[in-house]
Amino acid sequence: MLTSMRYARPRRQGGATLVIALLILVLIMMIGITAVSTSNTQYKLAGNLQFEDGAMNNAEAAVSAAEDWLITSTSAVPPVPHYLDAGFATAGVTPGLLPITPIVSNTTLLSMAWSDSNSQSVAGNSARRYIIQLMSSNNLLAGSSAAVGRQGAAVCNKVNNYLITGRGSSARGATKYVQSFYSVLSCT
Repeated sequence: MLTSMRYARPRRQGGATLVIALLILVLIMMIGITAVSTSNTQYKLAGNLQFEDGAMNNAEAAVSAAEDWLITSTSAVPPVPHYLDAGFATAGVTPGLLPITPIVSNTTLLSMAWSDSNSQSVAGNSARRYIIQLMSSNNLLAGSSAAVGRQGAAVCNKVNNYLITGRGSSARGATKYVQSFYSVLSCT
């Protein structure tokens, strides 16, 4: 006798596994996109910091060049005036050195167009520029008097005080300013 075998008919599946797998896949994809976006942002921030550091280095190099100029320049004592307004500049005026008056405010220095007519570039590098402003002249050194030194010896105890403003820029447009006070002996 033949026995009939009964086969169970499979039930209809609702597809819940497929839906859950797709949701997990979308979640993983969103996490990946967020990671890539964060990585790109951090890369751009690091690049911006490099350009800002380059601008700061250029500003510091400009101040250093101005200090070197003050040490070696014979025209630094007495100072040769140089005005921000190009209309006041005359032939033979050394760029980069301002007189005692007018004292230039920081907002003017920060908002002015730094060009060859009103500032000095360092070795022809327009990313490094400086302005030297005479703040006071022939001041006694702190703690000194006319009686300092040996009798009959030439004693130099007077200085000219300068405010040096250096401006540095980078390839991407970052700009940094550095200011320094510097004193030079003014005895002749």
